[in-house]
Amino acid sequence: MGWLRLFVFTGLAAMASGATRPPLLADLADRARSLPPEFAADALLRIAAAQYPADAAWRQEAIEDAFRLAAAAQEPFPRRNWTGKPVRAFDKAYIQGLDACTLRCRAVHDMLALDYRKAREMFGSIPTPQIPRLSCDDSLVYDLSIFYTTAGEVAARAFSRKEVANDAQFHFLERYAVGLTSPVEAAPVARLLTGAPLKNGQFEALVDALAAALPQLSADRRSMSAAEAEGAAIEALAAECTRRRVSAQPLLDGWHTFLSGNAREAGCVDGKSAAAGRCASPECRQLATRFSALIMGANAYALTAEQKANDEWRISLRAYLAALAEWKCDNPSECFEFKDRFYGELFHTTPNGPERDLVLGALLGWLQRNDYQRDHRVEWFYALNTLILRVFSDSEAMKASVRALRDSPDPVISLYTQLEQMMPRPMERSVELL
Repeated sequence: MGWLRLFVFTGLAAMASGATRPPLLADLADRARSLPPEFAADALLRIAAAQYPADAAWRQEAIEDAFRLAAAAQEPFPRRNWTGKPVRAFDKAYIQGLDACTLRCRAVHDMLALDYRKAREMFGSIPTPQIPRLSCDDSLVYDLSIFYTTAGEVAARAFSRKEVANDAQFHFLERYAVGLTSPVEAAPVARLLTGAPLKNGQFEALVDALAAALPQLSADRRSMSAAEAEGAAIEALAAECTRRRVSAQPLLDGWHTFLSGNAREAGCVDGKSAAAGRCASPECRQLATRFSALIMGANAYALTAEQKANDEWRISLRAYLAALAEWKCDNPSECFEFKDRFYGELFHTTPNGPERDLVLGALLGWLQRNDYQRDHRVEWFYALNTLILRVFSDSEAMKASVRALRDSPDPVISLYTQLEQMMPRPMERSVELL
């Protein structure tokens, strides 16, 4: 862990000299700024949040840069699987928070602790969401929870007493209670109003505005189903109305009108979801069969390290890696999803030693020259992210793997490996992604 020792030494030296910009943090931030926008913004926010001495002005600069860069992220909004059933292996990729909305909201949240007026200005510069309609082929729906949660934070923390007295806080929230464009916003706005620090008259006005907006929403079936599933948020807002002795009837009437008005539209057939996790092409199915033979015995039990410690298994592994590298298909999404699965599980289950190093080399070579980093950054990064988490779950046993990742010629792989060395993520966050 030479880098980690150097980091600590440099930090102690900086503290002793009175410096407030540890050179390694500044170097990492400079390298982050050259990455594609979502990676640059995410890395800058992670660096700025490091529990390490650095002056507030430098942290603020990093956060503002992250906010600016995030606007160019490929994905505009967070997405989620609302059904509770897995559709694709990469559904989890979207909880990484690499969309423009999540990254900019993270920047606003972090700025609140440094300069609440600047945080409010930043949030105000984010356009109100314009959510695209979905088709039945879309397995994920948009999730605006973080946007409206951040609006609530700004309302609670970024207004002076004088501004609150002059209704500035109320007018700030009013913008978001009346500007809905999609049913997936209904529940987040309801939760925003339920917890908003408002006078009863202001609260009633905003609830009535939401009630009036609901019947005007035209829903695609995917978004409609997701909105219906979150009806508890509307019920909780109605209960808050009762607690405040405000009539909840307009809200409930608006919600029921919305539901009944959109119920007449044709629904989606979810037959495609039934094949989730299964290869579609013959080539993929052949590779899946060979993959199973490498990790499972004839008795359906996983092969032990001892069973893999022979020339026959090693030869089969090399032949399989060659076949996997040569696999080309008409469906890039299937290729990427299953190559990641096959490579990742082989790396995870191969005993430490030359064979694991061989698998890692093949996996890294594939990630480093993969067009998915250009065209589908969120999914590409999920493959990298899970690899980094697996390596660092046993970093002492995988020193060579850490070194290979850190020394990768790909700047994203190299930087994120160093970030994990210097500022590891909490265990609960790691478990959530795996």
